Amino acid sequence: MSEIFAGIDLGGTGTRLVACGAKGILASAILATKDLGEGDLETRLTRLAAAIHTLVPEGEVLGGIGIGATGPVDRAEGIVHNLDTLPAFSKIPLVAELKKRLGVPVVIDNDAVVAAIAEQRVGAGKGAARMLMVTLGTGIGAAFLVDGVPFRGPIGAHPEAGHIPIVSGVGKCYCGAEGCWEQVASRSALQAMVRPYLPSNLQGKDLLPYAAAERSDRQICEAFDTYGALVGKGLSILHTLYMPEVTILGGTAANYLDLFQGGLVRAMERAPGFAVESSVRVSALGDEAGAIGAALISSEPVNDFKLGLD
Repeated sequence: MSEIFAGIDLGGTGTRLVACGAKGILASAILATKDLGEGDLETRLTRLAAAIHTLVPEGEVLGGIGIGATGPVDRAEGIVHNLDTLPAFSKIPLVAELKKRLGVPVVIDNDAVVAAIAEQRVGAGKGAARMLMVTLGTGIGAAFLVDGVPFRGPIGAHPEAGHIPIVSGVGKCYCGAEGCWEQVASRSALQAMVRPYLPSNLQGKDLLPYAAAERSDRQICEAFDTYGALVGKGLSILHTLYMPEVTILGGTAANYLDLFQGGLVRAMERAPGFAVESSVRVSALGDEAGAIGAALISSEPVNDFKLGLD
């Protein structure tokens, strides 16, 4: 009987769970966050605890749980503060409740931070001394690591880089600012850009695979190019501030980097002496990066992130 660690990536649209041990990922699951969050508080917590318990293979012992959650997270109190995109699991003692139900240590962090930790430890940024990760999902998350340690604010808060204002004329974001990066450069924004050029019977589906299949369509190509320029605007700001040696793009939209790279590169062009040389790469761990990183932070006190994943 061996010990395993569970990782949960609580996203605005989907929630991913993995169980990791010495042999790597032993089990995984994907749930719609909307379905996971239905019902009263007791029902929601019981459902989440049951989903974790189901992942534990027979003969294995759950040693800890890590959670990566979208939006502001109070790591000390174990509470998510994101009523805008994660209402069902915000403003509740999530860490304490799961610990009580499953009887193991539980830790929590921002979803971009745990995804970055996974990529720096065992993914596309493995061993990078200065690594930036940006996740292009329902919103935009970003994390910067120095020697594997996340950069944080003075009280441990995670900087919400998705809320850097980069454009005007799009209205106020839920954060209170106007023209935030995630308003115009998230996966959700890209979906909206390509929607007018695709058949109406695709509404409600993930439009990006259909759009990518129409790469000879001029309007769709222009939409991807415009999107790349908007991603590049935000990256240019972060590169100027952090000067990473490696930049990892994660989230579903990152899978289409080849279609929007032209716009991204042009938006990041600078005069000599001002450009930051950073290798921009797509996540090696894909959509499971957040869940894997969550499992890694839950195991840290035991074995310093080493779960047989490298």
